[in-house]
Amino acid sequence: MQALTPEQIIALSPDDSSTKAAKGLVSTSKWTLLAHDDRALWGLCQGSGKNPYQTAIDMSEPAFKCSCPSRKFPCKHALALLFMHAQYGAQFQNDTPPDWLAEWLDKRAQNAVKKAAKAETTPDPVAQQKRQNARLQKATDGLADLRLWLDDVLRNGLISWKNEAQERCRELAKRMIDAQMPALSGAVAQLADTPFERQDVLLHRLTKLSLLEQSFQNINQLPQNWQAEILARLGFPIAKETVLANTPVMDIWQHIGTTHHTLERGESHTHWLCGLGTGQFAYLLDFTIQGAPATLPSVLQGGTYAGELCFYDGVQQKRALSKTWELLDTAPPISGSLNITQAWEMAHSAFADNPFLTVQPMALAQVNLWRDGEAWALSDGETMLPLELSETQLRRVLAHTAGADFMAFVLRDFEFGETRLLAVQNGAGSLNIVL
Repeated sequence: MQALTPEQIIALSPDDSSTKAAKGLVSTSKWTLLAHDDRALWGLCQGSGKNPYQTAIDMSEPAFKCSCPSRKFPCKHALALLFMHAQYGAQFQNDTPPDWLAEWLDKRAQNAVKKAAKAETTPDPVAQQKRQNARLQKATDGLADLRLWLDDVLRNGLISWKNEAQERCRELAKRMIDAQMPALSGAVAQLADTPFERQDVLLHRLTKLSLLEQSFQNINQLPQNWQAEILARLGFPIAKETVLANTPVMDIWQHIGTTHHTLERGESHTHWLCGLGTGQFAYLLDFTIQGAPATLPSVLQGGTYAGELCFYDGVQQKRALSKTWELLDTAPPISGSLNITQAWEMAHSAFADNPFLTVQPMALAQVNLWRDGEAWALSDGETMLPLELSETQLRRVLAHTAGADFMAFVLRDFEFGETRLLAVQNGAGSLNIVL
């Protein structure tokens, strides 16, 4: 069983204090048992009590179990077990899982079977339509308030934004929650936090809100995929069973980077993936609420998975759920064939098809870093693509590529007009996550 890298382990940690505490347990004197089989790691970590903590990790996702009272997932003992495996792998004996671990693994397998069976069931269409109609009426009322507010903003102009509209914007975000449109509420709240000096971004976001409201008014005249897109942008819930009933895409999925967004009561994580066979991009959306388990299996930084992804309905939709998901020990190199001009045209074609898109991933073959004054850009010898690149990211790219040409995964932000670097693959086929 291949050990995770320290960077991958740290990426799984819920916070810095958990990482620090875990590193304090990385010593053979702290563990009375270290063992593994083809699927799991487990150990006994001596704490302050009489009995050691039973700690286990299902490495197929990974998933975590510990008998300690911590409400963090994973806890410091699970993180320490991963660090121990990375540093003292030879100390782990190949063994049969004890009863407490076998019971947990069996339960996980049973839940996976139930999940697959549930995905095959069809929801009651009558009850579903009744709930949908009630929610549509609430949305209609809420969007009428949004239209009145947008008209006020257009009438008064952006000069009054900092004094009045910004505060009303926050109030309107709460009103959208009452109307059961959480995604729209988030978009309105995001509007309130837009820097006033970025009036181009402000106008872009106001325009999207106006277009969304108008699209909803005509939703019954739109194709099915656009109806699904509009409802998703408002925040209408979609049952996992409905998504998992869609035709799955089987592939080897390579994690190429994760973006994070702060929420009112936690954080969202967008795990970007690239299908090595299909070349298709996808993302898994994961939410972290302190004291609660993750809503999706953890995605390891730079991890490679064999699995089936079912995509949400919509236009140019990339959000997906995993139907089957297995972590692989090794990953084949990723091949890319698009130059900057081709990738740029493809990305902006996607934006033209769906103006609600915020970001679009791109894969670029044979590029290198190019200094443009005080800024940096990617160059393929014919075209340059300006980058938002921090000093830390710059050092990581230079260390990984040694100045040679490399393949790059980037994320184009249509709102701010910026391009961020997600990951780079050097000539030896080694992938390094930058973002």
